[in-house]
Amino acid sequence: MLRRSSISFVLLLLFFTLVRGTPAAAASIVAQNGDASIVRDTAAGTLTLYAGGAALTLAVDPSRDFAVISLVSATGRTWSVGSTADSLVRTGGRTLALGNRASGFEYRSATVDTPNGTLQLHVSYALPAANLVVTRHYAIVPGSPSFEAWTTFAASGLAATVADLNALALNVPFGTITWLTGLQGDAADQPIDGSFTLGQKTLAIGEPFTLGAVRRASEQTVPWFAIDSPSGGGASSPDEFYAALMWSGAWSLAINRSSTGLSIVLGLAPMSTTVQTSVDGPHVVFGVAPGGRAEGTAALRSYILDGIRGGRPLTPLVTYNTWYAYGTAIDEPTIRAEMERAARLGAELFVVDAGWYPGAGAEGTSDFDAGLGGWDADPDRFPNGLAPLREYAHSLGMKFGLWIEPERTSLALVGAPGVQQEWLATNGGNYGSDHAGQICLAGATARQWLLDRLASLIDDVRPDYLKWDNNMFINCDRAGHGHGATDGNFAHTAGLYNLLSTLRTRYPGLLIENVSGGGNRLDVGMLRYSDAGWMDDRTAPSVHVRHNLEGLSVVFPPAYLLSFVTDHDSEPLHDAPDLSLYFRSRMAGALGLCFKSDGLSEGDETGIAREIAIYKAMRDTLSVAAAALLTRQAGADDPPTWDVLQETAWGDTQLVISAFQLDDGVRTVNVKPSGLLPNSDYVVESVDAGVLGTATGRDLMTGGIDLVQSPATAAHILIITAQP
Repeated sequence: MLRRSSISFVLLLLFFTLVRGTPAAAASIVAQNGDASIVRDTAAGTLTLYAGGAALTLAVDPSRDFAVISLVSATGRTWSVGSTADSLVRTGGRTLALGNRASGFEYRSATVDTPNGTLQLHVSYALPAANLVVTRHYAIVPGSPSFEAWTTFAASGLAATVADLNALALNVPFGTITWLTGLQGDAADQPIDGSFTLGQKTLAIGEPFTLGAVRRASEQTVPWFAIDSPSGGGASSPDEFYAALMWSGAWSLAINRSSTGLSIVLGLAPMSTTVQTSVDGPHVVFGVAPGGRAEGTAALRSYILDGIRGGRPLTPLVTYNTWYAYGTAIDEPTIRAEMERAARLGAELFVVDAGWYPGAGAEGTSDFDAGLGGWDADPDRFPNGLAPLREYAHSLGMKFGLWIEPERTSLALVGAPGVQQEWLATNGGNYGSDHAGQICLAGATARQWLLDRLASLIDDVRPDYLKWDNNMFINCDRAGHGHGATDGNFAHTAGLYNLLSTLRTRYPGLLIENVSGGGNRLDVGMLRYSDAGWMDDRTAPSVHVRHNLEGLSVVFPPAYLLSFVTDHDSEPLHDAPDLSLYFRSRMAGALGLCFKSDGLSEGDETGIAREIAIYKAMRDTLSVAAAALLTRQAGADDPPTWDVLQETAWGDTQLVISAFQLDDGVRTVNVKPSGLLPNSDYVVESVDAGVLGTATGRDLMTGGIDLVQSPATAAHILIITAQP
C-alpha cells in the first residue's frame, strides 16, 4: 500500500535554466516533493517525472520530436512500446502527434511550477499553420505512481478549430483489459446486475475494443480501465496499468491489439470546437502500480485524495435523506419531527430532498418536476423559510443539507424574472421533455444567472451540504450559446466545472453530493468538486447495493460512495429479519438513512443505533481506505456463495473486512486478507464476537480466517489492526 509523504519542495537554480533553455548539468533535479520529482537530463534532451516509484520519461528538446520515451514501474517493467507522443491533435481534418516537427510543430518552452503540493510540468509547442499554441501538462504528487495529464489549446491571433480532443494516446504491452459498466438505466425493470459490473477482455491480434458515452460519463461505462501486466518483461512481480478519464460528459476509448502490444486512444467523443482564446481538453490520470488490481486501486485512491482533491479529506457522514420516506410530501413540522428522531438514531447530516419549493407534488408525492427551478421555499409549507431548519439541525448536533437541481427547470417557469427561453438546451429543436428544460451551461449569461441564484440560496439558508442532482441530459446543438452543432456536450461540461469551481472557491466548507438520476455522472474528476457520489436510485435490496459498491470501489474511494438503508418491502426495518445485513451492506461506503422512523419500536431503534455506532467506530479507516474485492462481485445472477470486500487504510495499519453469506448451504468461508505486512502482528476482532485472536500478517494471508455462519446475521465485519 502507498503512504503519505511529508511535503518539502526543492526548487533549484536549474528551474531558471529550464525555462530559459540554457545548458545545464545532466540529470539534475528541477523540483522535488517527497518521492515525487522532475529531473532534466540536458545531454539526452529529456525530462523525467518520478512519483511513487514509477518514472515517465519525455523527450522535450527543440532538436527532436516530443515523445514518451518510457513509462517504467517500480518493479522495473517498461510499460511503453516505441517512442511516440502521448497526445494527439486533430485540426484541419488531420490527426497529428503533438510536437511532431514534420507536421509543423515548433518547440516553445518547458516550465515547472508547484501549486498546492503538486509538481507540474508544462511543455508548449506552436502550430503556426493552425493558429495554435498547444501545451501538454503533467501533474504528480508524492506517494502515488500516477500521472495526471491534459492539453491546452490556445489561439495565436485568429480563432482556430480543434476536434475530438484527446487525453491520452499510448502504446503499452499486451495484457488483459478490465473495465466497469455504468448505471445502464435505473428503471425497476432493468437487470439488477447490469449496473457497475466488472468485465474483462483479452484481445486477439487485430481485434478492436471500444467504450464510451454519448451524453453523461457513466451512463453506459465508467470512464476507467486497467490492464494486467504481461508475463516476463524482466520484472519479478506483476503490475497493473490504470487510466481514468476525468470527464463528466461524452467520451471515447479505443484499444487495438497489434503484434507489438495495445494501442490506447482515450478522449472525447467525436466533436469539433472553436478556440477563441484557449480551451482545456479533458484531464486523464494514468499510472502503473506494482501488484494487481488492488494495488492499482490503492494507487489511484492516493492520487484522488492528494492530487485531485489537494488533500481535502473525504469524511462520510451518516446521512438522513427525506426522499424515499416522504417524497414531496414535506413541511416544516414533519421535517422537525423527523430531525429529532434521526438525531436520536445517530444521524450526522439531515438532507431535505426535492419538493421544498412551490408547486412540487402537483401530480403526486413523486412529482418534483412541477415547480422545479423555483429558488424560494414554499411559503405554505415552510412559512419561516429553510434557514430555521438549518439552525434546528445544528441544535440537534447534525449538519443540514438541501437538494437542488440547478441544470433543469419546469417549462412553466420559463420567462422573466426566471430562466429565459433562449438559455434552454435543445437538440434538433426539441427540449428532450414536454414539461422541463435543461439550462445550457455553455452560455456565460445563463451561467452567471444560475450562479447568482445559487449564491443567494446558500447565503440565505447557509446549508452545510448541497445534493446536486441532474435527472435529464441532452446534447445541445442550439445556436447562440457559444458552441457549435457538435460541441454542446463539451461546452456544457466545461461550464459545469466552471460553476462548481466558483462555488468551491466561494464556499470552501460546503459539501457537495454528486447525483445524476443515480450514478450517470460518476468520474474521478468530479471528486475535485464533490464529496459524495450517489450510486443508484435502486438502493435495495442489499445484494444490489453491495454489487454496486464492490464494482465502483475498484475505481472510487469507498468513502465517496453513498447509498441508503430504506424500509423496503423485501427488507422491512420493523422487526427486521436481518437488520445487521441491511445496514452493513451499505457500511463499506457512505452510510445513508431514508425511512420514516415514527413507525419504529424501541427495539428497532436500539438495533439501528447499534449498527450506526459500529459504522462510526470504523469510519476513520473507511475515510482513507482503498478497497479490494476478495471474491467475485455480489449479484443475483450466478452469485458467489459469500462475497467479501477488504478496505485498507493508509500504511496498512488497519483494515476492515466485510463478508456476506449468500448461500445458506455454504456455512463457512475462508477469508485471506491481502497486502498485510508479513512480519507484523495483527489483532483480529469481530464487531459481534469481540477479539478473535492475534496472528502475523504472513499467517493471515496464507492460512486465512474461517468465518462461520451466524444464527443472528448473514453479515460479518472484521477489524484487523497492526500492533506497534
